[in-house]
Amino acid sequence: MKTFADIDLLPEIKKSLDALNFTTPTEVQAKVIPILLKNPESDVHVQAPTGTGKTLAYGIPLLDNIDPSLKAVQGMVIAPTRELVLQIYESLKDISRHTNIIIEPVFGGMPIERQIANIKRGAQIIVGTPGRLNDHLRRKTLSLNALKILILDEADIMLDMGFKEEISSILEYAPKDRAIWLFSATVMAGISQLIKSHMKNVLTIKTAAKESLTPQVEQYYCLVPSRNKIKALTRFIEAAPDFYGIIFCRTKMLTSEVMEELISKGFKTNCLHGDMKQTLRNHVIKGFKNKDFSILVATDVAARGIDVSELTHVINFSIPEEYESYVHRIGRTGRAGKKGVAITFILPSEVFKIKKLEKAVNAKLQEIPVPPIDTIIHLKVGAVSDFIEQAKKPDIRLSPVHKVVKDLISSFSEDEIRNSLAMALEDKFFKDMVHDDLGQVSHEKTSSVPQEICIELGLQDGLTEEDVRNYLYPTCTLLPNEVNKVRVLPNKTFISIPENRLEKCLEAMKTNPVSKKPHKVFLVRAIFGRKPERGWRQERGRRFERGGRPEKRRRY
Repeated sequence: MKTFADIDLLPEIKKSLDALNFTTPTEVQAKVIPILLKNPESDVHVQAPTGTGKTLAYGIPLLDNIDPSLKAVQGMVIAPTRELVLQIYESLKDISRHTNIIIEPVFGGMPIERQIANIKRGAQIIVGTPGRLNDHLRRKTLSLNALKILILDEADIMLDMGFKEEISSILEYAPKDRAIWLFSATVMAGISQLIKSHMKNVLTIKTAAKESLTPQVEQYYCLVPSRNKIKALTRFIEAAPDFYGIIFCRTKMLTSEVMEELISKGFKTNCLHGDMKQTLRNHVIKGFKNKDFSILVATDVAARGIDVSELTHVINFSIPEEYESYVHRIGRTGRAGKKGVAITFILPSEVFKIKKLEKAVNAKLQEIPVPPIDTIIHLKVGAVSDFIEQAKKPDIRLSPVHKVVKDLISSFSEDEIRNSLAMALEDKFFKDMVHDDLGQVSHEKTSSVPQEICIELGLQDGLTEEDVRNYLYPTCTLLPNEVNKVRVLPNKTFISIPENRLEKCLEAMKTNPVSKKPHKVFLVRAIFGRKPERGWRQERGRRFERGGRPEKRRRY
């Protein structure tokens, strides 16, 4: 199997792969897909490193074996973390876009009632974490009677995290004639034991190949707080006058938000994501290749789909959850023997992720500061000089109003004309400059007491994290990356946003409340994870200012 066209797939799946521009499989996909399509009822163990394309390797055969007319769970994917569950879910949704197959993600942190309703509407593939899947099985809100294929993704990581009992429990609920497709990067003792106790006549497939990172790409990471990401992005683009690159974002909504911000600052920008119709996506890709615009803001759907040899930069607006995504993303630059630059934005609290990333991709990322304001001013002064030099050319084409303007300025003094020109040039070249000092990111905790907005409504009132976020973005005109944290508790919700936005957001939320149900909205001090300071006392896991008295003494 050298291309996806070499194998007999469902027309609907082929259509999705074509739309995603997936043409050439990775090594693990080329080895695994034909075998699983031919032997879907066999137990299989695939040993392959993280970041080699395992999701498509099992996702395509899984979708091929689902009966869309049977409204019951026929396939299940178990993954160790919520983030991986969501990524697998998004990948399967993209591939199954033209089918009638219903896929549902199931993990902790979401209201279980909504998940129960989604499962009841006829989910045919469930992607979930071990803990929440067991919860549903014990409640009998999830039936595995029709299950044909059970996939354990990152099985070695799940065992490392202590999910052995949960996995065994799920396997006990599953039919005895189900097939198990087990994927792991290593063959630790737990994996061998799992294979012996729950699998039979196991076919083993090994691959050690990773997509290589070209040495032509210079890899950097930059510490950027959430509130400064757009400003830092602007600085990096302005610091590279010939910038021609892709900005990768995690979500479709964020791509649109970042694109709009860049357009408002005068950059020629467009976006690309999975919800766009194929004709529009083709139009965007063609425009990018023709350099009709120099900046493309995209989700991972573009990582494989664009082959442009002259890209100068790839910027990860946030560090990818999957190393595979990182490899695909930065592989868009540094081609055809040319140098490329890859910059990954991380939060100061995420520094530990860089070490893991470096180990996974066998590369070294250098820390890079946000370009200082002096550098940007120097570059813009050069652009001003070039602009004025252009006016000296004798063959320059003048507009019909040129004579009118020339006659008009002849009535002003030299100083007045100089001042007017300076103002015009400042407006043209320096209007949207970010003057903040973005280079100083402290690793130390701030001495000030952080604050959150509290809504006196919670899960018991029907609120979910998704509801709150979707309410905040338009109501408070916030970007998704500005909402640092939303914690929805049984009867209260706490929202963490940049300090300089607190007051305006609070007023907006009072003017346009999240619910018609009467409730209070107010600021509270958030002092989690810190030692009690003098003048503070602790009350059941939450701290109150001396003399303060909580309405209800409960554990939050």
